[in-house]
Amino acid sequence: MESTPQNKKLIILPGWNGSKQTWSDFVLLAESDFEVEVIELPCFGEESCPSSIWGVEEYSQFVKDKIISLKQEGQPTILLGHSFGGQVASYLLSHEPNIVDKLILSGAAIYRRPESIRNKIFKFIAKSGKIVFSLPGLNKLAGFMRKLLYKSAGTGDYNKTTGIKRDIFLKINKQDVSEFLPAIKIPTLIVWGDKDSFVPVKDAELIANNIVGSKLEVIKNGTHGLHLWKKEELLNIIKTFSN
Repeated sequence: MESTPQNKKLIILPGWNGSKQTWSDFVLLAESDFEVEVIELPCFGEESCPSSIWGVEEYSQFVKDKIISLKQEGQPTILLGHSFGGQVASYLLSHEPNIVDKLILSGAAIYRRPESIRNKIFKFIAKSGKIVFSLPGLNKLAGFMRKLLYKSAGTGDYNKTTGIKRDIFLKINKQDVSEFLPAIKIPTLIVWGDKDSFVPVKDAELIANNIVGSKLEVIKNGTHGLHLWKKEELLNIIKTFSN
């Protein structure tokens, strides 16, 4: 679609492990109403990992530069941040309040709470298991048991990462950006699934309470991946918000 100042641009920041590919079905649906761009964050999609351990601040600067290169003068621009992408988007808009016209947060990982004692115990057991399962006769069970332990602890993303990507995950997972929410002044939509098991809907309510004038929409039976399983409903809500 050839862009004109009248065509609204929708820029998407995927969550952890998200990419143009994971958003492709939603983009295909949304292209009838928006000029859509997906910004792949370093370590995901075709973007290689940075050479140093990035936090929200560095990811925010990366996104800022990308948005500047994508924007066209006079073109209304909406930024949609999902999960980790929502964490980055919130930090960015609190420091660069006019870089886009509107903001959408979906399943945004704004509140980063201290790791539970249960998770710490499971991680300790999983790491200790490397020694136990290295013993003769038990080494074949090592991979299975480690995956089972991490799954029980709810640390799947951590378990799937290695090297600098794991270091980045550990850093951003401790960065609570809720203190920056009141600095967001542009029209903001918070859209959530009521069955989100990764970021609870109570976080959506907290976010809405801390961004003045924001609007909260909760999709019934929606999970963390609204763009995958509730894409028509998500798009309709975005279209209404964009007008």
